[in-house]
Parts: sequence; structure tokens; C-alpha cells
Amino acid sequence: MSDIVTEDWTGEVGDRWLAHIDQFESMIGAIGDALLAEAQFQPGEQVVDVGCGGGLTTLRIARAVGPQGRVTGLDIAPQLIAVANQRRDAAGLANCTFQCADGQVAQADGAPFDRLTSRFGVMFFADSTAAFRNMRGWLKPGGEAVFACWASPMANPWIGIVGAIINRFAEVPQRDPDGPGPFRFGDPDQTTAMLQAAGFTDVTMSLHQADQPLGGSGASVADAVAFVLDAMAMREVLSAAGPGKLAEAEAALAEALSGYVRDGSVMMPGASWFVRARNPG
Repeated sequence: MSDIVTEDWTGEVGDRWLAHIDQFESMIGAIGDALLAEAQFQPGEQVVDVGCGGGLTTLRIARAVGPQGRVTGLDIAPQLIAVANQRRDAAGLANCTFQCADGQVAQADGAPFDRLTSRFGVMFFADSTAAFRNMRGWLKPGGEAVFACWASPMANPWIGIVGAIINRFAEVPQRDPDGPGPFRFGDPDQTTAMLQAAGFTDVTMSLHQADQPLGGSGASVADAVAFVLDAMAMREVLSAAGPGKLAEAEAALAEALSGYVRDGSVMMPGASWFVRARNPG
């Protein structure tokens, strides 16, 4: 889809995520639930949540670790950290803090931690190995990273089908598969090698497959099409492709997505990796 670079999260991409935050969070909410079930955060643990966005997962971790534990949510986008702070204050969680910083180079507030986690927030660093080496330094000896990242686009029809349709009507810039982007860790062998190069050991990756609501739970076909065009930044691309291209793409998307309607949502197959790795100290 659109060519996103790391720096954009402080500007246009972060603004777009914020404008559609309820839809984005709803779309990946069930995967976040499954990740937390996988992680099983315990009372008293010290945790850092990388790429925390609006902080919903961070706040849930804060409740799980309780008043004797603490959690730091870290994100590069100041507009998302502002929302996270508002939510934290409204929830009255004193054991939760948020930090606007780049995990590739920053020192996380509150380090060292027992565990590092992320729900789709660690695929956008300019240098993944350098970032994970830096973040490993936040962990106590024996500390664990447990995070979710997307599997390959082929395993995610919600992007594969949509992308194929858009490419019929517009020339979309191709992303460097080895550069920052949502599917950067889709290859488990390459991801394992990267984490080992960053100094982690005991790397395991388990595939999590589940349908997810495109455009969020309860989104109609029209809502899901609008989500693709606006939240995924395709409207301008199609409008610039020539007269009628936007309308043609909208019709094609609506036709394709209508086959996935179930229980009032556009439920499309998705797949992600749940990754665990240990800091040997």
C-alpha cells in the first residue's frame, strides 16, 4: 500500500492513525487480546510496551501487573502519546507512564524491565537489529520480549485482496520488503536471525490466525471501503490516477468486500506471528 517511512509517524501517518484510531484499534483488538493471553503478565512485573499508540494495551497491562508492578508505554508519535496520557488519567492508573521516544536509540523510562511487549509496533524502525539491540538493553538479565507482528501479506487477505484491487486502478509505490513496514517480520527465519543478531536467545514464533473486522467491528461494506481509501491513504492515489479511477476502485472494493460480511462486520482472514525471545544478560 502507501509507502510509509518511520519519520512519518510523528506527522502525517500518526495524524491519520489518530483520525481513525477507533477503527484501527477495533480492527486489531482481538489480536491484542490473544497476545495478552499469550504473555500472561503477572502482578508485580515491570513492563515496557513499544509502539503503544493510544495506549489501550498498555493500560490493560497496567491493570494486570497491579499496583506493585509498573508499565511504560513508548511511541514515537507525540499525538498518540497525548491520547494515551489522557486515557491513563481518565483511568486513574498511577502505575502507568507514557514516553514519546524512538526505541531504536532512546533509553526507556523505568528500565530495567522484566518484559518488553508490542502489538504491531516494532516493524517500523530504520534498523531493526540496532533497535532490538537497544531495547534488549532495557531488559533485566533473563528478561523476555513477547510481541505480535504481521505474517506475510500472502497470509493476510485483508491487505492482499485490497492491494490487488487498488493496483488495478493506480500505480502504487512498492515498499522495500526489507525496510520499515507492517510486513517486515513476515519471514520467521529472517526475524529469528535478526533477533539473534541483536543478542536475544530462545527465539520462538507461533502463528496466530483469525478473522478480523476490516474498518473495525460493525463497519458496513461502505465503511470498510472508506477505511481503505482514507485510513490507508488510497483516496489521493486513486484520484491522481485519472478520471473515474476512484469510482471504479470503490465499486470493485465494495463488490469484493461484500463476500466477507458476517455478523454485521467485514470479517477478513488475517495472520500474525507471536514472537518470544530472551535477553541472556
